[in-house]
Amino acid sequence: MIEAVLDASVVLRWAFEDEEDRTGAVGVERALQDARFHAVEPPLFLLEVAAALERGIRERRIDRLRSEAVMGALGAVSFEEIDPREFGAATFGLALATGLRVPDAAYVEVARIRHATLITADRRQLEAAEHLGIPAVALSELPPW
Repeated sequence: MIEAVLDASVVLRWAFEDEEDRTGAVGVERALQDARFHAVEPPLFLLEVAAALERGIRERRIDRLRSEAVMGALGAVSFEEIDPREFGAATFGLALATGLRVPDAAYVEVARIRHATLITADRRQLEAAEHLGIPAVALSELPPW
């Protein structure tokens, strides 16, 4: 089974219908539901998704019902959260070295320590992962599931 770290940007691409290039994200959603890979996440993952959905409701990009469905779907799939004490200091250093926000650096660092593939729509995360030799895939480059 493939072990992957999904950046919150992946979930938001399938949640928001006004996002471009949703095909890969919808494929990831199906793969998660079918347990075709094991997702490993920093503990902020669900909160980052929730914050973006809440902002999306206020900006009228998504309705509450759809937002609740996305959060419910995430609650129904299995993923492993990594204790931040295992990677907090390294994440801080990575953020300082790359200019990434600490939450964004956390996804890269979790992929590094777990030898997992980072899946993201964030170009800066991809660049940081590439620089560190961490396997990473741009959401737009995912093969069809």
